[in-house]
Amino acid sequence: MPKATGVAQSFGDLWTKEKLDILEAYLDAYTTALKNQRFRLIYVDAFAGTGAIQIGSDDDRESFLEGSVWRALKVTDKPFDSLLFVENDKGKARALKVATIDHSERVDIVEGDANTELLRFCKEMDTYDRAVVFLDPFALQVDWATVEVLAKTGQCDVWILFPVGSIRRMLPRMGLPDPQWQERLNRVFGDDSWRLLYRTSPQQRMFGDPPLEESERGVEQIIENYRARLQTVFAEVAPTRRTLLTSKNVALFEFMFAAGNPRGAKIAIRIADHILKNI
Repeated sequence: MPKATGVAQSFGDLWTKEKLDILEAYLDAYTTALKNQRFRLIYVDAFAGTGAIQIGSDDDRESFLEGSVWRALKVTDKPFDSLLFVENDKGKARALKVATIDHSERVDIVEGDANTELLRFCKEMDTYDRAVVFLDPFALQVDWATVEVLAKTGQCDVWILFPVGSIRRMLPRMGLPDPQWQERLNRVFGDDSWRLLYRTSPQQRMFGDPPLEESERGVEQIIENYRARLQTVFAEVAPTRRTLLTSKNVALFEFMFAAGNPRGAKIAIRIADHILKNI
C-alpha cells in the first residue's frame, strides 16, 4: 500500500479483514473470468473512505489494512478499465485523491451521497459496461431504490454489507418503532415488509386497547427478509452469505452477493458462493 494511504479511518475489527479478503478474491476471479470478453470492466465503491483502515488501537503498521480501494486497484491479471470511488466526506475524498494520484487515468473520485451517485452511474452505463459494485455502509445509508436500480441495469454484480446489527437495535421488543425509524426502515427494505418481523401480542390490555405488536427480531429473520427482497429484483442471489461478528460474537453485518446479469449470473454466483464458503 503506497505511503499516501497513511491517512486511515478508524473503523472495524477482524470482521473488516474478513469482508475485504472475500471482496478481493471475487474481484480477482471476476476480472479473470471476463478478461477475454469485450466488456469494459468497472469497479464501483460507494463508501470508499480514505483507502486505508485502522483496526487496532495503536499506531503500529500492522493495525492498518488495505481498504477496498487498493484491493481493487491491485487486481493485475485483468485490471479494471475504470474505477469509481464515491465518498461523502470532503476530507476523506481529498485524502483519497492524494493517495490515488498515480492511478488518476482510470480512477474517478466523486464527493457525494452514495445513493445519488449510484443512480447517476446506472443511468450513464453503456451497453458493454459490466460492473462490480461494493455497498459498504456504516449503517442504514443504502436505500432500496438504489439497490433496485442497480439490479435493473442487468449489468451489475453487487456485494452488499447489510447492517443487521443497526436494524436489530431499531426494533423495540414491544410496539412498533417510532415513525421516523419506520420511514428509515421503509427506505432500506423498499416497503414495510420489515413488519413481518412483528406479531400481535396475545397479552390482554386494559380498557379494550388493541394488543401491542411484539418483535420477533431475530437476526436470521431480519436477514432472510432482506434476502427475499433481493431475490425479487436480481437475476440470482448467492445461497451462501457471511455473518460478520464483533469481538463479542454479536452479529454486526451480513455480507451478501447478488448477480444482475441473467446470462452471467450462474458463473458469478458459483464464484461468489465458493469464496464465501472457503475464505
